[in-house]
Amino acid sequence: MVGTRKLESLPIEGKENAAPLKAAPVATDADTDADAGADTGAADTGAGASTDLGVDREAYRFGKPPTGLPQFLPGPATRVEGPGDMRIETLNLARRKDRARFIDMADLIYREDPHYIAPLRLHLMSFLNPAKNPAFENLDVHPIVAVRGGKVVARIIAHVDRAYNRYHETQAGFFGFFESVDDRAVAHAVLSEAAEWLKSQGCQEVFGPMNLTSNHQMGMIVENFDRPAFIEEPYNPSYYPPFFESFGFGKAKDLFVWWIDIAEGMETEKRRRIKRIAERIRKKENITIRQADPTRLKEEIEKLFKIYVGAWEKNWGFVPLSRREFEYLVEPMKDIMLPEMVLFVEVAGEPVGFCATLPNIHEKLPKDGRLFPFGWLKLLRGLKKTKHLRLYTLGVLPAYRKRGLESIMFSETLERGHRLGALGGEIGQTLEDNDLINRAIESMEGRLDRRYRIFGMTL
Repeated sequence: MVGTRKLESLPIEGKENAAPLKAAPVATDADTDADAGADTGAADTGAGASTDLGVDREAYRFGKPPTGLPQFLPGPATRVEGPGDMRIETLNLARRKDRARFIDMADLIYREDPHYIAPLRLHLMSFLNPAKNPAFENLDVHPIVAVRGGKVVARIIAHVDRAYNRYHETQAGFFGFFESVDDRAVAHAVLSEAAEWLKSQGCQEVFGPMNLTSNHQMGMIVENFDRPAFIEEPYNPSYYPPFFESFGFGKAKDLFVWWIDIAEGMETEKRRRIKRIAERIRKKENITIRQADPTRLKEEIEKLFKIYVGAWEKNWGFVPLSRREFEYLVEPMKDIMLPEMVLFVEVAGEPVGFCATLPNIHEKLPKDGRLFPFGWLKLLRGLKKTKHLRLYTLGVLPAYRKRGLESIMFSETLERGHRLGALGGEIGQTLEDNDLINRAIESMEGRLDRRYRIFGMTL
């Protein structure tokens, strides 16, 4: 959800004899760092500090900070100098012309790629505008482009996330929105500039891609380039990962994307068992599940935010969202969400969890990301006709986890998607080392379909 994507506790089996549902004991102050709640949305990852820099890895319950990252200097023999006929230019994202120049260079990279669906240009222009996107309140950014022969041939944004560094008590830097022509020297030139700038800002390590934080799109595809990305997922050519490896970056963390077929709904042997268990808990404990009410959208967003605040975890890469950021990220979802696929689970009338699944609007978007003059109307009319969905976020308050609520929401989501005529979809992203959630997805007949990577390096 809203890019704050951290799946942590999907359905678990063996709940036939579950004890009566009630709030678990409240964590003590000493427990809060490790157990203060799990954001169970679709991208539980991000950048963080390695134990090489003294971070307490045990404070991270789902997803540990990476260790043993390679160093920026000295670089490997595979790192090359930038072309002599190329120059680096710094942009000002407050200027519309600079934002357009930065965004439009992607056309050069993807115009012949059959799997690329451009982000909505109108949304991206707003997202990269410091005056509109409240994420910039905590960011120091260094957006650059590489120019050769009068054309922009590469781009990147290096940035320092002050909110992240305060929360994790570290000195990390990040990069995102990387694009480059298929030329190692060009790619290495912008990566060098980004790393040098971050080092000058006092950063001790660098992670990416992050567009711009773990609450947004992140990671680079390293496995399965044979289909388009789903809604709110990045896409890249297969020649990108070798650029980073030859520059000297190492793997910081992999993110998994899972595929699940729902043409049969819950009518498989494993799913029928999950459904039976979920129904027993639902009836016994007076649990209700309801869809979001679009006529009370402001109230519903407030409830989502309260659960978000209570359910997030100190995970590797996690950055708490302010209310303004939360509302900004939710705003564009209003037009594309299907109310029947945004679910609240309530105990005794109180919302204690939510699950949001989005239609994969990439099936309906124009490849160039431009909706005018009639594209937006076409998109809205096609929302319920998409054949695939993405389970984007699922969250349960800590006191109610592992009591079957996840199973109830998952079963309901799958059945509703089936009734809409969806054939299948994605669950993800999930952290590679979040064994609990990954095993749960496998138990529900999900299969690992795509792998994204966060690269890292010490400075």
